[in-house]
Amino acid sequence: MIKIYFKMFIRAFFIQALWNYERMQNIGFLFILKPFLYKIYLNKDKRKKALLRHTEYFNTHPYMANLIIAIIANLEQKMAKGSSNEKVSDISAVKSAMEGPLAAIGDSFFGGTLRPLAALISVFMLIFLKTSDSWFGAYNVLVPLLFIFLYNVVHIFVRYRLMFVGLIFDRESIVRLSKFDFKLLWKMGNVSKFIISAAALFLYLKVFGFGPAANSILPKITINIVFIYGIVLVLSIFVSKKFSPTFLFYATILTCIA
Repeated sequence: MIKIYFKMFIRAFFIQALWNYERMQNIGFLFILKPFLYKIYLNKDKRKKALLRHTEYFNTHPYMANLIIAIIANLEQKMAKGSSNEKVSDISAVKSAMEGPLAAIGDSFFGGTLRPLAALISVFMLIFLKTSDSWFGAYNVLVPLLFIFLYNVVHIFVRYRLMFVGLIFDRESIVRLSKFDFKLLWKMGNVSKFIISAAALFLYLKVFGFGPAANSILPKITINIVFIYGIVLVLSIFVSKKFSPTFLFYATILTCIA
């Protein structure tokens, strides 16, 4: 069974391979569970029903989906053995109840904390390497690779952890996840981003300074900062006037082109 679980873990990286506007990630979800369902359902009719019930709507953050997949796999195994009172409706209920909260957690952590933090660390390393010209010229190509490495080490670990926590603890893993202090994690991430940004700014000023060498650089930076804050201010006014997000999106694009 370990080989099947590992196959599910690898297949989970392709959950977004076949999106559709009607049921979103349902085919990707079924693709992940397929080898497991073939293993536990030897009867063709029962297997067909199991495959069909996982064509229903499913949409969550792709990195967090492994927890739902693991819990559903346990429920399917119990149903196949007939050793519990699990129903088909329980499977649908678990999926629909978990996909929303996990999507919110995934968006906040990966999009709002991990990605900016990994990018800041990479930028910090870029400026740090600039302090040594010999290193900067030879190794600056490693900076984007550092971002990819930092981001993927954490994200793959989270995928792995969620998969096997779900398999081991089943629905109890939901209770364990609910007890985790996500607010503290967001705060720690924000503090870390602030510290790294301050350190990067300090190094930047140390490298370029405020002298003649910086005169050609600092005005451009100042103009860009003013321009960005101007866009944010204008968009804030539009939001307060309840303009649609579509209007704001295209207005921003046209402003940048202009």
